[in-house]
Amino acid sequence: MPPLDDPAPGQRAHDLLTRWYEDHYSTTAATADGSFFERYLHRSMEAPYGPDVRFARVLEVGGNRGEHVPYVRHTFDEYLLTDLREPHPTEEVAADPRISVGACDVSALPYPDGGFDRVIATCLLHHLPDPFAALEEMRRVTAPGGTVTILLPTDPGLAYRAGKALTSGRAARRQGIAEMYAVVTALDHRNHFPSLLAQARHVFRADRLGVSWRPFRVPGWHLNAFTVLHARVSDGAGV
Repeated sequence: MPPLDDPAPGQRAHDLLTRWYEDHYSTTAATADGSFFERYLHRSMEAPYGPDVRFARVLEVGGNRGEHVPYVRHTFDEYLLTDLREPHPTEEVAADPRISVGACDVSALPYPDGGFDRVIATCLLHHLPDPFAALEEMRRVTAPGGTVTILLPTDPGLAYRAGKALTSGRAARRQGIAEMYAVVTALDHRNHFPSLLAQARHVFRADRLGVSWRPFRVPGWHLNAFTVLHARVSDGAGV
């Protein structure tokens, strides 16, 4: 039996992930702030939406410090940046008076039905304990005719794993933290891509759902590193 002051297993995993993101993420992740891969991911999400497109109210879930906001090209009146804990946005993002922040659980959003014209989620669903509930909630709070944009890494696809091994994995090995990197990846990417895509197709089955494959733009989760889902919500009932 563990000592009484020994953290519970779930807490130990949480502490490990917290330590990783605080101490090692910025020096290992291929998509850390300012990297080529970070820019490519965010630009891919915004490719369909130029300055001639308008979404009046935008909700971003799992938005961290607002890293995605500078890549948004369409016009908007309000942008609500949320995460499980209240975000502390970058200076650039915080300076925009149209942007506000909030703390919420994406699996139980405290917002009314149809309250937003666009909902954005970047690299979020594979971390969640209940991605199906999150997908339902994102659809629920999107107005008819509005859009949900979701980026999904194709983990454990061959291209994704190869790219990760050559970037983040190599950086972790050089820093002598390969074992920690391996267990953090296992803990943090709890949902695999085929499952998430099947769940998204079901939740948005009454809507117009497009899947953009990157970087090769031909269908195949072993060939590509990630996908961007664009769901245009219909007037019909959801799940």
